[in-house]
Amino acid sequence: MSTVELAVSKVKKLSAHEVMELLGWLTSREINGDSLKQPARVSRTKAKARRSMQKLKAWQDSIRFTTDWQPPRMPDDLVKSVRL
Repeated sequence: MSTVELAVSKVKKLSAHEVMELLGWLTSREINGDSLKQPARVSRTKAKARRSMQKLKAWQDSIRFTTDWQPPRMPDDLVKSVRL
């Protein structure tokens, strides 16, 4: 089922009072200048961010395990034993 079909089936199940509230909410959004659609610029920005994150992850996967560097460790004489 598509998103539109799901929305239509949900609206058909609403009571008369709920339908009037929904229509009032929709008209108030239009009066306030809030659009029902997101601006195309936002979706382009999200798509660009997603592409750049995919490139970063691909690069990170490509260099993983290519070095023998180990993070510095605390000297053993500074480590206190822990009793549980």
